[in-house]
Amino acid sequence: MPAVNVRDAERAKKKIEAAALKIFIHQGYHGTSMRDIARASGYSIGNIYNHYKTKEDIYVSLIKCFETRMAEKRSEFMAGLGDVFDPSELERLAWSVHDIVFSMPDYWRLMYIDVVEFRNRHFAGTFHQFARKVEAALGERLQSSTRRGTWSGVDPALAITSIYLQFFNYFLLQKVFNVKEPLGTSDREAISQIIQMMTGGLWHDRPRGKR
Repeated sequence: MPAVNVRDAERAKKKIEAAALKIFIHQGYHGTSMRDIARASGYSIGNIYNHYKTKEDIYVSLIKCFETRMAEKRSEFMAGLGDVFDPSELERLAWSVHDIVFSMPDYWRLMYIDVVEFRNRHFAGTFHQFARKVEAALGERLQSSTRRGTWSGVDPALAITSIYLQFFNYFLLQKVFNVKEPLGTSDREAISQIIQMMTGGLWHDRPRGKR
């Protein structure tokens, strides 16, 4: 295919996917027809089928584009982490997660559509063995960060992934579910308290026999 045609095809696909995304988000996947997408994109149904075999192919292509962006952002801030469990680094991690959640809200909306309409068929692998993926991204820094004190024995990959996902849940409540201050305090105070709880626990010296 001549280069100019490749460029035209890519331009068409971007326009079709942008139109489909808006409709999927407002009407759901099954509530969206190819006719809806054709009308919104300005391309005929026949033209759309030149680029995609099915409506689901459009949906999958959108997910792949978002996941590529997500992987790039995650790799970027993971690469910048130093002492992984240092509170100041965890605070940086929290605000990096905030930026990801708030910059790509439609990614999470597509995920919820997938859970409801496809039983999570397309996103099931995203968080499978996620702690091992985080461990691979952090490498030796993850183990070395546990050597500056008496480590509890918890799997460090499990620990950092739990903290990471807690930050995601906190900011998803705000952006996707429109919940303001879900923990009843400012974001900065909430993040500070989460970090303190995750790294220091709830008690310094818990009396024996107390439950």
